[in-house]
Amino acid sequence: MFSSCLRDPSDIANGYAQIRHGESTHNVQALWSGCTECPLTERGTQQARAVGAYFANTKFTKIYASPLPRARDTAQAVLDAQPTPKPSHDFTIALIREQSFGAAEGHQISIREPGKTLEAHFAEEKYPFLRGERAVREVVLPHVASVARSGRDEHIALVSHGLCIAQVTGAIVRLGGGTWKRKGPMVNTGWVRVEVQIQGGIPVEVGDGEVPPVEVIVTDEGRADHLEGLLDGGPLQGMKAIMGGGVVVEGKNANEAEAIAQTSSRNRV
Repeated sequence: MFSSCLRDPSDIANGYAQIRHGESTHNVQALWSGCTECPLTERGTQQARAVGAYFANTKFTKIYASPLPRARDTAQAVLDAQPTPKPSHDFTIALIREQSFGAAEGHQISIREPGKTLEAHFAEEKYPFLRGERAVREVVLPHVASVARSGRDEHIALVSHGLCIAQVTGAIVRLGGGTWKRKGPMVNTGWVRVEVQIQGGIPVEVGDGEVPPVEVIVTDEGRADHLEGLLDGGPLQGMKAIMGGGVVVEGKNANEAEAIAQTSSRNRV
């Protein structure tokens, strides 16, 4: 359940669920999507409804989403399942949109610009390093400050994309002085839960952009309980399992998506 777990009466928890979008038409073809708009598949729509139902008893304070249709429509399913009155929402957050893959978008995952190294791509800011920090500063920190000032818990959902979730989670963990490395790729509508606990007495005044003393805990990672029984189309294999909704991943297959994620992580540390 996505709820606060207070260790001490003086500690206030601020919870963040980051949810990957449902399976898209590009996912099942193992294509780079990046900023390209591609819709959910029928299975992706089922996944979105399932994750919405899973969180139906979790009263979110606000739901954010990337403006790309695959994330926006997943977020809408989460919003639809929320009790009345519905939480406020903003499905136009460009900072949690998937990063651009340039000329590779719409092509098979093994394709990148000829003769160009991954480092060269990064140097051109096609895979921005600081997106996670910016998203945390502009989207997450206002809620941390609100909790510190009011003493009331807030529960936030951010619906976005696999690489973006890894970046934002790492940036949130760094608020508390820690480090985090994801265990592996997430299936569609898999989710991560991060808890931010305000330390010391509350309420406390914090200025805009300031971070009060916090402890940050990643309580759940890559959860997909809600998908049980939904994969009636049969498990996807290899890269399609990573990018789509399947549960079987062939570990022997090298894949450039994971290489890009690992390289981005090394550059952010």
